[in-house]
Amino acid sequence: MRKNQFVQKLLADEQLLFDVMEQLFDIVFLMKVEKGTRFRYIHVSPKALHLASLTAEDIGKCIDDIYPEKIANHLNSQYRKVAETKSVVTYRDQMNVADEYRIGESTLLPIFDQHGDVVYVLSFTRDITESIKREEQFTEIHQLFHLLFAYSHDALAMFDLTGQILRINNELERLLGWKKEEMLSQNILRAFPEYKSKFEQSLMRLGQGESLTAVRMTLTHQNGTKVYVSANVMPVFDKNGCVVAGLAMLRDFTDFVKVKERLRQSEELYRKVVEFLPDMVVIQVDDTIMYMNSAGLRMVKAKQLYEVEGKPLHFFLPQNDQQERTLIALDGSRKEVNVREMAIPYYNHEAKFLVIRDVSEQKSIEKEMEYMAQYDVLTGLYNRQYLREKLNELLLNHTGLAVLLIDIHRFKFINDFLGHANGDELLRQVAKRLKVVQSEQTLLARVSDDEFVVAYIYEHEQELKKLLEKLDRLLQEPYFIAGEKLNITTNIGISYAYDANLSVETLLSNADKAVYYSKMNGTSRIAEYEAHMQDIFVKKIRLENDLQIALEKEELSLHYQPKVNMSLGTISLEALVRWNHPQLGMISPAEFIPIAEETNMIHDIGRWVLRQACRDLKKLQQAGFYDIKMAVNLSARQFLDKQLENIVSHIFATEKTSPSFFVFEITETAIMKEPAEVVPILQKLKQRGITIAIDDFGVSYSSLNYLNRFPIDAVKIDRSFIRNISDNQKGEEIVRAIISLSHQLHLFVTAEGVETEEQVRFLLEKGCEEMQGYYFSRPVPFEQLPVVLEHVQSLIARWSK
Repeated sequence: MRKNQFVQKLLADEQLLFDVMEQLFDIVFLMKVEKGTRFRYIHVSPKALHLASLTAEDIGKCIDDIYPEKIANHLNSQYRKVAETKSVVTYRDQMNVADEYRIGESTLLPIFDQHGDVVYVLSFTRDITESIKREEQFTEIHQLFHLLFAYSHDALAMFDLTGQILRINNELERLLGWKKEEMLSQNILRAFPEYKSKFEQSLMRLGQGESLTAVRMTLTHQNGTKVYVSANVMPVFDKNGCVVAGLAMLRDFTDFVKVKERLRQSEELYRKVVEFLPDMVVIQVDDTIMYMNSAGLRMVKAKQLYEVEGKPLHFFLPQNDQQERTLIALDGSRKEVNVREMAIPYYNHEAKFLVIRDVSEQKSIEKEMEYMAQYDVLTGLYNRQYLREKLNELLLNHTGLAVLLIDIHRFKFINDFLGHANGDELLRQVAKRLKVVQSEQTLLARVSDDEFVVAYIYEHEQELKKLLEKLDRLLQEPYFIAGEKLNITTNIGISYAYDANLSVETLLSNADKAVYYSKMNGTSRIAEYEAHMQDIFVKKIRLENDLQIALEKEELSLHYQPKVNMSLGTISLEALVRWNHPQLGMISPAEFIPIAEETNMIHDIGRWVLRQACRDLKKLQQAGFYDIKMAVNLSARQFLDKQLENIVSHIFATEKTSPSFFVFEITETAIMKEPAEVVPILQKLKQRGITIAIDDFGVSYSSLNYLNRFPIDAVKIDRSFIRNISDNQKGEEIVRAIISLSHQLHLFVTAEGVETEEQVRFLLEKGCEEMQGYYFSRPVPFEQLPVVLEHVQSLIARWSK
């Protein structure tokens, strides 16, 4: 209450009180507490009138009589706190300053009568806007400091004024080999006793607010090696401006020290090291060039050292204090360079060692990055992103716009089989042919690995038709890659601006749909987008979704097709997966297997096929077909699964089936993707007794001699070659050659797609061991197998007579 008495006395000289208050604060109010907890303005400092949105006439009125209800309630609530709690209340609020956001901090002081009741409230308000801004700036600086600490490439350590280490970054851990927890328990005076005296003096200077620069030290790594560092040490201040800690930035120049030591030992070694530096190096004494390395000679367009030796350095490098400077070559050309220099001893002279880096290359890189952002680096055509931007402009300005999406058929195989370098060369040649039609009306782009776009502005459809004919003719001509003639097939999908509703995405998507349709339809390599194509994609999406649950719903089944060895009179089977969709009926494997590959469902399907084939084989063996073999197909994605061997072994073990009864059929492309990885997988499968056969041999144009590098047992001649046996002499010669060479390489031969007696007779004459095709039987469900096998045995008997 003594303070309250002091205030009471001070109030005796009211004018003096307010004069003092108005000097100390921006706003001063004296409020009288009325009955009903109302508050009346008794005194308001003159400059407070505007800031509080008051006029001189408002003095003597209550808060409720002056302000709108919302503002009055807010102010009354603060004053009531004072009256009710009989204590000081402090709060912050916005001040009324025109066109500027200001914050005021108000302190409400209760004044009591002799009974201890609050009769007056004295309000002091200060403008604290700048203080808050400083606090925000301090917080921002604090955050930036922590980011710098975490991500700096320099080693950083913070310590208090006694030398106790407070914080280090990861780079310091790496530099000295100490763990962070070890460092944080150390004092720099004890951790580095050889520098104790020097550190004590440094701590004193830091405490006085001084910074220390380029302090060189030799420290010891945990592994015993020496680490040479240059330290810059600066004081860390708190918000009151007091030094509370020191921050040391240590830059590792160990490599430079080692080089310098070696240079002292051998000038020849010195010159060799500097000669091979990619940056320009100059040694100068009193602005005279004494030495310049090869990189420097190239940068100033000099051939020999004597052309620059003895000349003033400023002749090439005009003097200034900036690190970024301009280098002038002998021919007058200029380059932007970054200059770093240090003092070194050189033949008893104080010299400067300058490392000058050509930063004009950075600008070149920036231009290259800009180019890469717009163009495909391999072909020089627009990339997909830049094409979108250009198409957006064209859609807004042209109605006659067509997009031709060109897809290279089976490019992935070409890339894998011929090698990526030759695949790239093919893409460059395709781009070169596309550039033949380049004009002001066309835009050319490469939008994916094997897809190109020609966007064409036309007035008449006949113009587009001519362009299409020309493109098709150009692209179908043979290519010559690595000295070999190569024919490729392209599919072209065409979309039009009038179908796109000014949407680039729709324009490109329609072209995608048209390409996909041309591939799936098989009747034409060129397709224009039509609305019904959407149905194909809707079906594809539905199949993708339904395939996810097809296994659970037991919609998949296996059909079996016999493979017949006429000479031995034996029969084996190939397991072929089928999908009976509950609404769409039987779905062709050619339609759902690629979807399974894309969605990775092929792994689950493959495991199910092998497990079901094992179970069906056991049923056949129980029915008396003891020696029958079972073939299953492995896709490329399954075959390259690193867990394949474990998966296969687990299935054979759980189903209690011998692997020796199984043949794994694999396509050529599957084994040729990663030969180094493929061979060990094949060897492990063969060690388990599994027979390995190459399926669809011949369609990928690989040679048997090449395939002989792989541990395979058999080849299956593709049905397209068997079909040609009856059509032409050339087809017969190809099949004869495959059989003959396979036998020379001790490979078993199966011919698939056998449909006629003529084909059977020809294959028997040429020594083909095994045949498969509709002549013997179509693929049938397991339930029909006994009847089919009896029929095949009768055919074998007839041919053996």
